[in-house]
Amino acid sequence: MIHWQIQDFGKKSSITGRDFKDGSEIVCLLYKNTSDGELLRIDLEKAEYDQLIEEDDLILLGKWSRIYSYKRKMVSKEERKLSAESLFISLYDSEIDSEMCSDSFKERNLLKYLFALSLERNRILKSMPLNKNVLNQDFVHIKTKQVFNVPIENINRDNVAKIEAAIGDLLV
Repeated sequence: MIHWQIQDFGKKSSITGRDFKDGSEIVCLLYKNTSDGELLRIDLEKAEYDQLIEEDDLILLGKWSRIYSYKRKMVSKEERKLSAESLFISLYDSEIDSEMCSDSFKERNLLKYLFALSLERNRILKSMPLNKNVLNQDFVHIKTKQVFNVPIENINRDNVAKIEAAIGDLLV
């Protein structure tokens, strides 16, 4: 089983550089930069998110939110699970899908698969049995019973390296 140690939750706004205030809602966005193909993570306060003007060369892949606390040095495993769950569900947002190019779909599908496996391991999702020669697998969200059809992707070092640099410690 692979474990990822990735970028930790931000303590400052990626837009303004200001420190987050204790108790403020933080929105984390995962973008793909179409000009260089890199993944980019942006952490900002909810008020900044509401005023965010997106650039043409950035495609939103997913988002999640959390409450910032300066008291804790380490984010708890439960908070990481909730953030991972929130990001996974946002990967199925049809509004985001309509803005995507084919390269972004590939990375988004890889994110869906990696997060589905991680959330299954943490008993947030339950996988359904696979049939032979299928390209997708169904996962059931245990709390809501919502079914997510997840594309089965080949995981390799290059794919994972791109994602590791951007998403933080969400794959628990």
